Amino acid sequence: MNTTLRNRVLRSLGAALTVTAFAACADMAVDSGSGSSAYKAAETDAQATGGGGTSNYQGSADASSGGFNPNAPGPGNQTGTAPGGAAKSEDSGIGLKPGGAQDIAFFRAKVSAKQLPKAADMTLEGYLNEHDTALPPAAKDRVVSLHALGAAFQPAGGKPEAVIQIGLNSHKKLEDVQTSLALTVVIDRSGSMNGSKMSDVKAGLHEMVKQLPKGTSLGLVSFSSDVKTDYAPKVIGPDDAPFVHKAIDALVANGGTNIHGGMQEGQKLCFGSGKGFQNKRILFLSDGVATAGNTSAAAIVSLVKASAAEGCSVSTVGVGFDFDVKLMTEMAQVGNGTAWFVQNADHAKTVFVQDLETMLLPVAEKLWMKFSIGQGWKVQDIPGFEWVTEGNTVTITGTKKATQTTEPGNPDPGTKPDPNVGKVAMPTLFASKKNGIVMVRLQPPAEIKPEAFQGLLLSTVQYGYSIAKTGTQESFSVPVQVPGLFAIPDGGMAYFASPIVRRTFVILNTGIDLIDACKLVEAGQKEAAVAVLDAAIKRVDTHLVDGAVDLQAVDGYAPKLNDGKALLLQLKSLIQAQ
Repeated sequence: MNTTLRNRVLRSLGAALTVTAFAACADMAVDSGSGSSAYKAAETDAQATGGGGTSNYQGSADASSGGFNPNAPGPGNQTGTAPGGAAKSEDSGIGLKPGGAQDIAFFRAKVSAKQLPKAADMTLEGYLNEHDTALPPAAKDRVVSLHALGAAFQPAGGKPEAVIQIGLNSHKKLEDVQTSLALTVVIDRSGSMNGSKMSDVKAGLHEMVKQLPKGTSLGLVSFSSDVKTDYAPKVIGPDDAPFVHKAIDALVANGGTNIHGGMQEGQKLCFGSGKGFQNKRILFLSDGVATAGNTSAAAIVSLVKASAAEGCSVSTVGVGFDFDVKLMTEMAQVGNGTAWFVQNADHAKTVFVQDLETMLLPVAEKLWMKFSIGQGWKVQDIPGFEWVTEGNTVTITGTKKATQTTEPGNPDPGTKPDPNVGKVAMPTLFASKKNGIVMVRLQPPAEIKPEAFQGLLLSTVQYGYSIAKTGTQESFSVPVQVPGLFAIPDGGMAYFASPIVRRTFVILNTGIDLIDACKLVEAGQKEAAVAVLDAAIKRVDTHLVDGAVDLQAVDGYAPKLNDGKALLLQLKSLIQAQ
């Protein structure tokens, strides 16, 4: 069969399988009391008719070099029907994303500045989170819809692998889930913030103040060697905004970096904001490492964890190239918040305005998730998350932490144990202009044959959560099926439930290869690192050719697959220049 004909056959097969897969994702309501499952279709028709990922896609996209522009319009500003049945319109609802790292902008900025990054400068979950992924329409009978698709792949002579793509969205609109907000902003004004970094942060904060939801209580704290309250918390009305802007303009950078002290004062203001707010949050900004006050990373993380346990969650924003990436990431992780990076004034406005709801607007809390796997199967990785396996059941037990808490230090006394440890996969689900994705990498039994994937019920994902606005609890179950396979050029077999899951599969492996290449460089193995990147570049090219127009149709949101390829090439060039 010639290449053109083969691609046509695969496209037809892929479209047919996509409809089958989305139809197979009919949701099943779970009786949380008895644990029994009652199957019921949930918008199956809408999912099946929207699942082809074909040329009806009309969303705008940058078709140039594939370079990611953080200031480009997000998919929330697009119109038309996105691939996979995810309608991008006013009625399409909202995306949902877990906390933790939301991008790899720090890694990207280093590469752009021709600085060789370290593996720790990015996280795999951050790379996944910065990509938008089209999903089927959200079910109307629940606040959180979970869409699960399976994929299997076995290169000739290689080991088989399988993945589950878990996507999250909601049919709700922002105004439906908006909770009352008490926000405390903690700003680093140490000497290293002088110049463009301080002006960038001020530009972002000025824009944020203009966009705050009505009825928001706002307080400002700043720190260097000392700590002070720059604006006492109060509900911000039209007459108050000028005074907030004046307080922001008055910030002057000098002195050391007392991160612990700034966090303590922010916590004090947050706790004192009153009981009338459903959502209390600290937004913490810094450009450096702790040099004043209590400099123990473990003590800082402990303080943040205690804050979250008492109802004041923490999101972080790193500024410049010198901030403590691990510390800021873990502060967001244990603080039930999100972690961001600001590289310039325009990017600051994007983060503080376009992504404001992702930092501040929780839709659901205490989301738990578990899924079944077949005999002999095991989980290789769930990027960004910890898990335990008991028998054939895998339970996601929480976010994967950085290494800061293993460092010596004296955590603050009085820290209460977190009752949700080991029980909650995602402490907070935030509203977002992007649909959140969790990838589960599975290792099949060694003796499995490729054809055994066909028709396989790969898993059943069960999940539940508490609605942030009302406290109401809901729980559901979703099957994950692999209904077919097709041959790939190297003689192996592959199955992708749709072009959407194929795109995410490529994104996942690109992120893994970027991190692995950096680890090899740090170990002094430059040639091995280049070999990893060469193989990764070839993989992207192969999928773009074999996936043809179907894959291109779903690759409409920046950053795109070609952006991943460009990043691989840039990193390779930096390594070879060393």
